[in-house]
Parts: sequence; C-alpha cells; structure tokens
Amino acid sequence: MGSRLETCKESKHFKLKQVTEGVYAAISIGGTGSLSNAAIIDLGDETLVVDTFLSIEAGRDLQAAAVQLTGRPVSYVFNTHWHSDHTFGNQVFAPTAQIISTSQTREIMATVVKERVKQHLSEPAAIYQAIDEVREKMELETDDKLKKEREWEIGSDLAYMKTLPELELTLPAVTFEQQLTIHGSKRKVELISYGGGHTQSDAFAYLPEERIAVMGDLVLEGHHPVMRYANPQEWLQILDRVEALGVDTIVPGHGEVCTLEALHQVRHYLHDVTALVEQALQTGRSIEDIQVPEAYRGWYFTGDFPANLQRLYKLKST
Repeated sequence: MGSRLETCKESKHFKLKQVTEGVYAAISIGGTGSLSNAAIIDLGDETLVVDTFLSIEAGRDLQAAAVQLTGRPVSYVFNTHWHSDHTFGNQVFAPTAQIISTSQTREIMATVVKERVKQHLSEPAAIYQAIDEVREKMELETDDKLKKEREWEIGSDLAYMKTLPELELTLPAVTFEQQLTIHGSKRKVELISYGGGHTQSDAFAYLPEERIAVMGDLVLEGHHPVMRYANPQEWLQILDRVEALGVDTIVPGHGEVCTLEALHQVRHYLHDVTALVEQALQTGRSIEDIQVPEAYRGWYFTGDFPANLQRLYKLKST
C-alpha cells in the first residue's frame, strides 16, 4: 500500500498522509478548494471517505485518490457535520456512493444550507465585495502570519465561487442518530455522534481496533476551534467521551494528524476563552479589548477568535 501512496497523483488541494495501512488522511493545503481535511478508509471490500471538501474540483481529486489507493470506487461517504468545507464535494461521489450523516446534519443541509446557496447564487456581487475587502486588509497587514491567513481566506472563497454555478447540493441518503457501524472484510468503522458541540450535530468516525478517530471539527490541530454555532459545555462533554474510547491517533478537521494532545488543547482553549469572557462580564470590560492568549497566537483561524468571544458573550449574557 505504501507504493500506492508514492505513485498516487498529487493534488494542489491536499497532501496525503498514511495513518496506518489502508487509512489515509487528506490534509488541506491552505488557500485551495479543500479548506478542511478528509480521510480515505479501505474497509477491505469497500471504501469509505470521510468529508468531501469545499469545492467540486477538490472533491474530484479526493475521489481519484481514493480509487488509486484502494483500487475500487468509493462505497460510502460520511459527512461529520453540515459545514460546506466538509460536504460540498458530495456530488462527485453520488450516485454510486451511499452518503451518510446524522439526521440533524441532513436536516440543516436541506434547509439552512440550501437557502444559503440559493442566496449566494442570486447575490454573487456581495461575496466578491467581501473578498475585495479582505484583499484590502491583506495588503495593509504587516504580520506575515495574518497576511498568509487572509491570502488563504481569499483563495478558499474564490474556489467556492468557482464551484457555486455547478454545485448540486447532495444530501445524505442514510442517516443515524447515535451510532452506525460499517463492517468491512478488513476492518469495521463506527460512525458515532454524542450530540452537538462545534455545530448543532457532530459525528466522527472511529476505528476501534486501530484506535484512530477522524474527528471533523470537534478537534482541530493548531487552529482556533470555530464556535459560531457552538455549545461549549456539550463540546467539552463530547471530548471527554471521545477520550474515554481510548483513541491514540486523530485526523482533525483542520491541521496535521495528531494525538490526544490536540484534543486536550481544544479542551484547554474552550475553558480559557470561556474564562476570559466570564471575567469581562464580571468586570464590565469590553470583549473587543480581549487579545488572543499567548498559548494560541501561533494557531491559524485567528479571524475566528473575535467571533468565538461574541458567541460566548451571547451565551453567557442571556
């Protein structure tokens, strides 16, 4: 299998990493049409892909890699949650692959996401204007890391706009509530949901024999957790339950393949940022004055830090 990885055609959207024999992480390359990570799992007689990227082009590259690595078409696609960078490549795999998610994830895709896509198609000028505003900020930015982040943001947004005209929102055909197990001839994969932490409904793929979890955005490595729709208390409880499974290796939603240390860091982040907001509420300090804590200044998705504070402020003050 190692030789297959070596001969696999490279993609500008992601780099492939072998996690163990027959399990591959597709790690996003910044500023392209992937935005998030994905995974390819060889079940022995069938193939499972976890998440499908932001753009159709990136999704096509993922499909091609899966076929090259396993020698067969993809049988199953699993969406960990509803965000576009994990689901908009779905159409590439349909109709031959069964697309799977939680019931609530499918419901949100069928309503909120469908409406959002419709709005974006009817008002593309507004998105291009927003891209121009980010470009202006990028040109004025003196911090190299923040400049790179804005550059990546523009690249991802342009990839999305390129995808939009040919996007066919492809909903999961198979849904579950708490757990669905896929039994292959080589290994089994448990698709598990403990509720919603990062979004209203999050799920992950767990390989019990290998102790590998493909976590979606419940765990990010070197990136600020994205909390716009988050329930931080539920998120923390979910992380506790994931740790209790005995996971050794994690494919995060963003960042490099990692260990439980990344889960611990997300847990610390949620505690730390919550404490900052609670302290601001107690002292009457504006959350706009809160700076990124030193421990997280090297992390990407810096632009999400103010939004995370706003989300927590809203939750704590209602």
